Amino acid sequence: MSWQEDLAELDRTLAEGRISADDYRRRRDELLSSASRGTPTPQPETSSGPFAPPFRWEPTPAHPNPDATQVVNTGGQPQQQPNPDATQVVNTGRPQPPNPDATQVVTGGQSADAERTQYVRPVPPAQSGPLPQQQQQGWQTGSPVTTPPWGGEGYGDQNPSWIAQGPEVFDESGGGKGKIIGIVLAVVLLAGIAFGAYWIWGRGESSSTAGGGTSTAPTQSTSTTPSAPPDPLAVGELPGKATTNKAVTDFSAVPGLKYLLDTEAQLYTTAGASDTKLAQTALADNATGIVLIVQASDADAAATAASGLYDIQVSNGMTPATGAPKGVLVTEIDTKNGQAARVRGHYGSEDLIVRIDVTGKDLATAQKNFQEVLDAQLEALAADG
Repeated sequence: MSWQEDLAELDRTLAEGRISADDYRRRRDELLSSASRGTPTPQPETSSGPFAPPFRWEPTPAHPNPDATQVVNTGGQPQQQPNPDATQVVNTGRPQPPNPDATQVVTGGQSADAERTQYVRPVPPAQSGPLPQQQQQGWQTGSPVTTPPWGGEGYGDQNPSWIAQGPEVFDESGGGKGKIIGIVLAVVLLAGIAFGAYWIWGRGESSSTAGGGTSTAPTQSTSTTPSAPPDPLAVGELPGKATTNKAVTDFSAVPGLKYLLDTEAQLYTTAGASDTKLAQTALADNATGIVLIVQASDADAAATAASGLYDIQVSNGMTPATGAPKGVLVTEIDTKNGQAARVRGHYGSEDLIVRIDVTGKDLATAQKNFQEVLDAQLEALAADG
């Protein structure tokens, strides 16, 4: 077995952990020492097995190897034979030109043991991108191993982290801190926005009292349909069963009903009668009631018409009634010649002429129902005093 095979076996023994590092270095130095005394180096055998061929030590290349430890005599003495104890590092790859950045240590003086130590660790070229994945094709016979014998699992990486280039070397811990700072700033910003929104809009929704500092919730506004404008010719809530004649909306339709005397109709026309409403109600004890509301040109015309209508009733045989409300002119007549008893009143309410006419089987019945209808109508349209 040649010394190269012994060295390969020694490497495997170290990789399997069967010997310690100290024993490995001692036995390696012994093998290298015996090899430096002139032991012929056999050529590497071609392996056809599934594993790569074992490592082979080759003679020193023609060009100086930056990984080799050389002894340099700086004095004038003749060059001595190489020290058999010197440690040589041989790179099994292709020869490289001398590295100008190599560290050289030269000891001065005339001593024959002066040595120059030259050690250069090869730096792989920086790659701008990830290495393309190589397709595996079963068991292959690889190229000669370029890893030195001491490059096993127990000796760390050949290229330490301080040789690595690129920003990732400096961002090992900075990225985490940057993310934390960004999250904290985002939380603070959101909290500030929420507080500002509450300060601007939230405080306006509640009112604080000066004493206890309590806030009351705002009343919710309910959307309601706009109420209809009040009826200018409003009819009160009449007793009995009341109906409105929808065909009568203007006074011009009233004379044709033959309800008014011609003299009465003339008074309405003189007062400037226009909009009109006519309602009728069926009262208790077979009594009936009629409410006629006519709009005059103004309040004075309405008052004048009410007074003239009162005079016409008196001139036609009706008797003025007593105890009537202020502003209401009331006349009455008992049953006569088969006609029903009647109570009739007139009053002015601003520019409106109001007429209430109630008939009954007797005067008492007519008076009772007239008072109920008058009270209801005064609630809707008050009489001018």
